[in-house]
Amino acid sequence: MSENGKNYELLYIVSNQYTENELKEIKDKVDALLAKNGAVLGYQEFLGKKKLAYPINKVAHGYYVMVEFELADVAAINIINNVLRLDKQILRAQIISKKKITEEEISRQKREAQEERGELAKEKIAEEKPVKKTEIKKAIFKNLDEKLDEILKTDDLV
Repeated sequence: MSENGKNYELLYIVSNQYTENELKEIKDKVDALLAKNGAVLGYQEFLGKKKLAYPINKVAHGYYVMVEFELADVAAINIINNVLRLDKQILRAQIISKKKITEEEISRQKREAQEERGELAKEKIAEEKPVKKTEIKKAIFKNLDEKLDEILKTDDLV
């Protein structure tokens, strides 16, 4: 990538009604749009098919694609945004400005995140203490005893 442009990241969601072959064509179309507007493409990642937080146009799942690019003309961002917003194949698209990072840094961050998730899972399992049946019975009888005491203290006994 060149040194004179600003670095951006585009994340877009394509409806899961398209096959992965059609997704490749859509991705190529988005890449061509970026290149046509002067963007120098960098790191790209297909993040996979995921469930959306809420349905968009009655679609509950989508393919997530992330593209990093560098662009000198800031006005072109609005053009790219408008074209992506009007494209019926793309459910949502978001462009953010971000610090330029290398592929090695990206892979290191992913590895660290995976290790962290693995460590958290191990800690969670270690924290979980099995509950004994006798403890459950004691808790149930304690609640029953308290309720009986309340009933016996009232003057409304038959």
